[in-house]
Amino acid sequence: MDLHTRIIDGKFQPGEKLPSEPELADMLGISRNSLREAIGLLVNEGYLFRQKGVGTFITHSAPIIKGGIERLKGVADFIREKGYLPGSILVRFDSIDCDRSMAESLTLEIGEKVFILETIKTASGKPVASCMDIIPGKYFKEPVDTNSIKESIFDYLQKNQGINICFAECTIIPALSDTTLAAKLKVEAGSPILLLEQIHYDDKNRKIFCSKSYFPADKFTFKLIRKR
Repeated sequence: MDLHTRIIDGKFQPGEKLPSEPELADMLGISRNSLREAIGLLVNEGYLFRQKGVGTFITHSAPIIKGGIERLKGVADFIREKGYLPGSILVRFDSIDCDRSMAESLTLEIGEKVFILETIKTASGKPVASCMDIIPGKYFKEPVDTNSIKESIFDYLQKNQGINICFAECTIIPALSDTTLAAKLKVEAGSPILLLEQIHYDDKNRKIFCSKSYFPADKFTFKLIRKR
């Protein structure tokens, strides 16, 4: 098990000082030169910090997943690109009559049937996002394969309805987790989170579905490239 994995898995706790170089190199089964290179990389990525004359420490919050949001892709893609095993836990999938807010967001009639899909996204077993998608009922064929839809709503719509999601309007909102969300994401209540509210469009410029995705700030960070 390498140093990065030990940090992510909690073998070293936030704020904990790393063992001496000889001890740590022996523990990991690597040379001291390789260890120094690994520590340098983890310092640059925010997992470790050095205190001159004292030692090297685990940071209190180092994001697991970092990525740009210029390109529209699923959470699983972010996770996979960073070398983690993506997972998706189905929390809820049922139909309701859409309210005024949903109807306005998706240009539907109030009371029209919509499906609520709620999932917890994991990175190598650790929860990194709580996602809720609201999809008009007309885009589903009965019976619905929940195993398929929980993995990727993009792939499900393309395969079953020929709908190609091309872009999304996205609003990023800083917030704090309530007790329910904290329990789902295994963070403390009141922890900072990022909420992405999105409306997804297909290649015919139709509003297809809207979503709310919650990301703990200590596990997921986004980068946005702005050009002049």
